Amino acid sequence: MSIEVEQKMLELMQAKKNFLKKYQRAKQLFSDLVKSQERLFNKDSQKKKDDEDSDIINVGESVHAINKILEMLYETDRLILNSTKDYFSTDDYLFQHSLGVCYIGTVVLKRFNELFSQYIKNMLTAKFKETLKHYREGDMAPFFYYPPEAVRTISMGYLIHDMGKIMIPDSLLNKKSGLSRDELKEVQKHAGRYGTLFLKMNGINNVYVENIIKYHHAAIYRNEKNAYPVYQSPSDLPPYVKISKLADIYSAMTLKRSYGEAGNPTKVVNTIFRDYSGRDPILQLILYSFVKEIGTCPEGSILTLKNGQSVYVINSRGPEVIVFTDQAGHTIESAEKIIDLSSHSSKSLNLFIDDQHRPKTPIEMFDRLPEYLKKFHSE
Repeated sequence: MSIEVEQKMLELMQAKKNFLKKYQRAKQLFSDLVKSQERLFNKDSQKKKDDEDSDIINVGESVHAINKILEMLYETDRLILNSTKDYFSTDDYLFQHSLGVCYIGTVVLKRFNELFSQYIKNMLTAKFKETLKHYREGDMAPFFYYPPEAVRTISMGYLIHDMGKIMIPDSLLNKKSGLSRDELKEVQKHAGRYGTLFLKMNGINNVYVENIIKYHHAAIYRNEKNAYPVYQSPSDLPPYVKISKLADIYSAMTLKRSYGEAGNPTKVVNTIFRDYSGRDPILQLILYSFVKEIGTCPEGSILTLKNGQSVYVINSRGPEVIVFTDQAGHTIESAEKIIDLSSHSSKSLNLFIDDQHRPKTPIEMFDRLPEYLKKFHSE
């Protein structure tokens, strides 16, 4: 193995160990929050009613705990996040899902903000270009759809979007067979009814958080099926709520559940884009932001090149990859270097992604992975 690849893998292994320590601390913070709410919802019949007030969320104190979780997400390489989720127990699902929606929703929201700001700037510059005699590039402050303090609050809403599920029995949430009509209605109450109760019992009156918790399953285009609860009009639903719905769908479909395996991330991205594209300009911008952030070849995925070789994605930008099989599909244990497939040198060597083969996950290709990638994904 080259020094470059060896150094990169050592960095990734150390980063993963650090992440898992932070993950456990963040999970404990989230678990404490959930337990306090379970007592508040009277699920623990042994808890004295006089103590219930102590379980009401202190928003000020909770901000500190939630910020710790958000900091962990922002500081972690996406490859690390993608390489760990397949190995956590399904018992961690609520936390993993909440974490996933928070991370995905936030990065998509930030990309949406940046793109919207750039479009507004370009539009205004073009509109008044004849009269902007004294304008210089950089004079105009960026106009964001959501200011930074709003983004922070929205991120918190994404993290606690499913708290209403605490009132639903685990046997129903994890049921392996199909749900009856009444059971489905009960599960759907986690958003509108139980989510609203969660807000009321904790005295949370923030409109961002309220909209996310209540409407993250609402219709985001006219006549969308299986959406709930009813919102006055999909066109009036704020963009940050529409983002929460897409993040919720992506996270749910790419996480392992007690009743099913995780879906292929690239296939899920393509499905979401196909189902929601072409509806309205704002939703299209959200989808564009979603695809740009999540990517069609996310970190940790495996691509097939046109020459038959398999490569492991280190960075979706490029993408930057490690080649780990020969053209016949045989594993190469020693990697020579990290390759940027967008570079001129790669193109001159005819190293092109074969679009006829969808990206695969390390789980799907585990037997063919070299030992250092197996170790990275199994420890």
